[in-house]
Amino acid sequence: MAGPIDFYFDFSSAYSAIARLQIADVAQRHGRELRWRAISLGVIFRELRHAPPAPDTAKGRYIWHDVERSAREAGMAWRWPDPFPFNSIPAARGFHWLQVNDEAHALPFLHAMFEGSFSEGRNLSTPDAVAGLAHELGLDADAILAGMAQPEIKARLQTTTADAVVAGVFGAPTLIADGEMFWGADRLAYLDRWLQYGDDRPAGHPHSHQEPPE
Repeated sequence: MAGPIDFYFDFSSAYSAIARLQIADVAQRHGRELRWRAISLGVIFRELRHAPPAPDTAKGRYIWHDVERSAREAGMAWRWPDPFPFNSIPAARGFHWLQVNDEAHALPFLHAMFEGSFSEGRNLSTPDAVAGLAHELGLDADAILAGMAQPEIKARLQTTTADAVVAGVFGAPTLIADGEMFWGADRLAYLDRWLQYGDDRPAGHPHSHQEPPE
């Protein structure tokens, strides 16, 4: 049986907000289980001694522009949250709590978090703000707020983040299928082809290597 696709994401990752719109379709097309893995990218950055480029640098300005362009291509309304980047740990803990205690609402919560942050520009960086969004979805805000503080939920986020580091994750979104890793929203098409062909993509297939004519 074909293995699952692990989708490692951070709620403060702009490219994760875009990729989550399409990854479920890719998984369904290939009959793969999709496992949503909320992580703390800040912890990974600190461990790797890495930081994203500041928006006032050449690379930072490019990335901000590219994110907005990528959102338009994906058909997603875009508005940067303020502040950005923001503390995504409350959202990640809330998501992990729902995965354990109310799995049916975990994905609606995930999409509402990304839409609220990156389409509406809301500040969802605090436990109270995350619980308020859960209330808007008809969920028990008090239970989620309490759940974020549970030691086992904190440990679950820490373990998922540590597992991501072991798997080689250094940014978000990262997708891993059959041991093959793809980093970034712009690699979904590569993942799609990998799931169809693996290393046996037929000659002449788009993006495959072709010898020049003699």
